[in-house]
Amino acid sequence: MENRVRCKWSTESEMLSTYHDEEWGVSVTEDNKLFECLTLEMFQAGLSWRTILHKRENFRKAFAQFDIQHVKAMTEDEIENLMNNEGIVRHRRKIEATIENAKRCDELIKKYGGLDAFFQQLPEDPVEKQKILKQTFKHFGLTTAESFLMATGMMPIQHEESCYLHQKA
Repeated sequence: MENRVRCKWSTESEMLSTYHDEEWGVSVTEDNKLFECLTLEMFQAGLSWRTILHKRENFRKAFAQFDIQHVKAMTEDEIENLMNNEGIVRHRRKIEATIENAKRCDELIKKYGGLDAFFQQLPEDPVEKQKILKQTFKHFGLTTAESFLMATGMMPIQHEESCYLHQKA
């Protein structure tokens, strides 16, 4: 595995290489896992994916394994605790957006029967999908939407030509 040529962004650490090889672009359908991906992509905006990936376990603990029901009910006291949690990115607007997005996810689950069903009914056109996600979720821009769609297998990922996965994408 070490001799494989990968996308340059994934070669900085073993954790990034494993993510690149085993998770990036793999279909995600479970509600809480989709919420986790959505949240981590949102937190990544303006930072490196390496930073977020290295803090992922701390994010999971901080947001109750991304349990949508738990997160949507978080209180101001819990937000303050998160603002003091050195294991995550302490960005109040992103923390508040996570709670709001949990509420929106809960509404989508009730309306469509699951987040995957919501995402599957989006238009085929990638730009249109991105625009809808930007309108649906808080603190979620077009670039974040594109990253989310690629990471969760809902849009083709773009491996570098030299990457061993390039032809498989």
